[in-house]
Amino acid sequence: MRQWLIAFTIILTSLLPFPAYPLPPEFCFCQATPIWVHTDPPAQHEVALFRRQLDLATSATDVTLAIFADTRYEAYLNGQLIGRGPARFSRQHREYDLLPVGTLSAGSHVLVVRVQWAPNNRRSESERPFLWTLLQSGTRTLTASGSDWQAQLLTAYRSDAAPIHRWNLIGPTELVDLALLPPDWQINGGTGTWRSAVPVSPSPATFAPRSIPQLVDVPVPVDVIGTGRFDPAFIPIEFAGGVEAATVPLTVNRQVVLTFLGLDDALTRQLTVNGQSLSWQPAIGRPPGIVTAQYPLSAGSHILRLNGLQNQPEGWTILISRDGLTNIPPLTFGAHAGRRLLLAPPQPDLHVVSMIGQSWQTVRFQPGGGYLVLDLGRTVHGRLSVGVRGAAGSIIDIGWDERLWQNVIPLPFPGPLHSEWNQVDSWRLDGRSHTITTIDTRAGRYILIAVWSSEPVELHNLQVVEERYPVTQIGSFTSDDPLLNHIWQVGVDSLLPNMTDAYTDTPWRERGQWWGDAYVADHINRVAFGDHALRQRGIRQIGDAFTAEGVPAALAPNPGSNRMLDYGMLWVQSIADDLRLTGDLELALEEWPTIARFLDHLSTYHNPTTGLLDLPVGPWSQTTYLDSSATNARYGQSTAVNAMYYGTLRAAASIATALGETATAERLERTAATLRTQINRYLYDQTTRRYITTIIAGQPVPPGPHVQALALTYEVVPDSEVPAVADALLTLIVRDPTRANLQLYGMFWVLQGLSNAGRIQDALALIKQLYGWQLAQGATTWWEHLFADQYWFASRSHSWSGAPTWFLSTVIVGARQIGTTTWEVIPAWQGVSTASGKIPLSSGFLSVTWEQPDCALRRVTIQAPTGTQGSIWLPPPTASTIVTLNGAEIWSATYRDPIIAQDSNNRLQITISHGGIYTIEQRQTCTNIWLPMIQR
Repeated sequence: MRQWLIAFTIILTSLLPFPAYPLPPEFCFCQATPIWVHTDPPAQHEVALFRRQLDLATSATDVTLAIFADTRYEAYLNGQLIGRGPARFSRQHREYDLLPVGTLSAGSHVLVVRVQWAPNNRRSESERPFLWTLLQSGTRTLTASGSDWQAQLLTAYRSDAAPIHRWNLIGPTELVDLALLPPDWQINGGTGTWRSAVPVSPSPATFAPRSIPQLVDVPVPVDVIGTGRFDPAFIPIEFAGGVEAATVPLTVNRQVVLTFLGLDDALTRQLTVNGQSLSWQPAIGRPPGIVTAQYPLSAGSHILRLNGLQNQPEGWTILISRDGLTNIPPLTFGAHAGRRLLLAPPQPDLHVVSMIGQSWQTVRFQPGGGYLVLDLGRTVHGRLSVGVRGAAGSIIDIGWDERLWQNVIPLPFPGPLHSEWNQVDSWRLDGRSHTITTIDTRAGRYILIAVWSSEPVELHNLQVVEERYPVTQIGSFTSDDPLLNHIWQVGVDSLLPNMTDAYTDTPWRERGQWWGDAYVADHINRVAFGDHALRQRGIRQIGDAFTAEGVPAALAPNPGSNRMLDYGMLWVQSIADDLRLTGDLELALEEWPTIARFLDHLSTYHNPTTGLLDLPVGPWSQTTYLDSSATNARYGQSTAVNAMYYGTLRAAASIATALGETATAERLERTAATLRTQINRYLYDQTTRRYITTIIAGQPVPPGPHVQALALTYEVVPDSEVPAVADALLTLIVRDPTRANLQLYGMFWVLQGLSNAGRIQDALALIKQLYGWQLAQGATTWWEHLFADQYWFASRSHSWSGAPTWFLSTVIVGARQIGTTTWEVIPAWQGVSTASGKIPLSSGFLSVTWEQPDCALRRVTIQAPTGTQGSIWLPPPTASTIVTLNGAEIWSATYRDPIIAQDSNNRLQITISHGGIYTIEQRQTCTNIWLPMIQR
């Protein structure tokens, strides 16, 4: 029994927020002091530079930089980037990075750290900006952050830059005046004055070494798919914000009709010409939300005035026609770069942008500016870097998005189509050569590069890299069905940009560590990459965000009011999975007190009559989510919720068993068994042989597909009723993707449920229908839901949608890891004629290839790594069946080898006790089936 150990853990976790990792004995952050540039309340966005010159009398070996910053940092040694970070963090627990530097020779070295203060709701629980760093050679401290460091604010970055998302999900756009940022800033800093760094006092937190690897930059191929110019008949006018009104003088040399373009907004309607209002109409052929107006002007001077800017700190943008204007207002460097990109009418033109050399490595924009559209092939989470050279005052805007407007141009600021969004960064050139990139990452499939200049501008050495978790694809899937092969790989491609310092929902809109999304993503990781650390870090962060009363966190950091019970239940199931796959008792032990509190919290929802969970009607953020289309199943006495609860109780029981809590495990199993009985008593309709969706206020809600799926997934359904419930599931699903009542997140449970019911062919048909349809629409990563092409705010790269990848590996190929060193192979023998694939294991990979060329032969070949053992399962034999292992007979009508046995369902189980290559053949006489002729 481990009760004493669990009690100790409860005490420990009450003292230390998040897991307390042991620090190296020679390391102590107490040698360093947190620093910033000032002690004033920070602006919403600040970028600071910290510098320390090292003069070493002798060389230093095994040098390591320990570093943490709020919100993010870039560290440079002698002008070379050595690392970025940190990983997302909570208020209580923060992980510092340990960057290997290697050997520093005797002499002078310059360490520079750029820190961006950009708190946001998905990666940081921030309170104040600071840098904390320590450079060591073994036990020798070379430098530690403190007042002897130099510091300066980089005023090149606008502190009032518009956010990427209005809900502060990501952070600010980066608007950079390169006149204030010399090309050698990584050594000598910006144009500001160096001052002594100021010690600051961040709130106490538990610091620990980073528990996941540093992210890596992977080069991404880039295709140029469009060039052109913005209609030269128009010029953008940027009005400064934060004032009651702004005016622009206009002079025309003849009578003209001035044309205006603006956003359909009350502020646009405040625009006057000579005190006269304008009549605005929708702009034909332009994205929704763009309006136009015309106003006749006589030769002479006129005043353009915009009122109401006091409540618009980012200013406002209007486009006006230039015909007849003698004073062209210069383009000012405003706080919101996205509006001008949306308003300016694009005109495709092959001659505006020219390539010099090969592969667009040098690109020249002609005077007047233009635009370039890049296609990355799929949604990428990363950075674009490019060398730039152009006249002072020229402006380069770079925006990312996941789709094109009318197959011509992306809308990184789509206006009313997604009014909260603006993923456009901007740089004002100063006549010198610079390399530009963003501090934070951006995401999308398409990149729009726009140049506003009256003189030529050159770009060179353009490169896009994807910042992602450092994994290598081990898993694979190949069959004789090319569509299924494609679908499998797209699931992996959809996961890659969502594996960063957490499993994220989407790299584009939000980047949040939502645990429902993470649960599905982790299943894909298990068959593609085999990483465990990212799951374990996420489990700890989510567990840290539960309330003291056991109310779960749906995401972390910053869960806020998002407290979905189903995401909490999946968190428990993830811990059980992790324990099974890794044998890591420490993690389960750390989280056991939180699991216990959560189960106690769930019990408060028990209906006193039925014993079922009975959730009050409310928003999904406070109840459950289940699937984008499962709105009716989220509350009341829901079959889906109670089925998941049943699975959660059993998962908790398995954890308790592993921790030696036998009595607790037995109690949880009894509770689960009673719950299963009550689900089938109150929620299963014996007449229709379907589960009702839920009971709300005593009223049953008719059956839907999700509840049948979860009942099958968690094995709530009595064996005798499984075929009927599977039939109901398939009947209730609307197969037309444009009218779908089942969405892509819910597909995970649908596929698992159909697998449990043995309905493999039906599952494959559903995959081909819903995922093949996305491919036909041009998808290269899986969408958030099947309606994502209709809504600009919907993600086209969602990790929760990749269930087919997991299904094809574990069910069709049939390869599964079932323990730390154990596996099983259960080929589907249906759906395709041949299938092969690999899944990662802790000590290598498990390779499986099977084929069924005719009714007389099944053949499967496996390769398992040394130190592992497992089982291969074959269908029930007939009287004529002969089974061979590497050519030797192990089963026939007259012989049974000890390594092969039959289970209660007559399936054959072959036990493999060690790694190696094995070929199993099952031969039997084909059975002729007589079909009567029916006369009509």
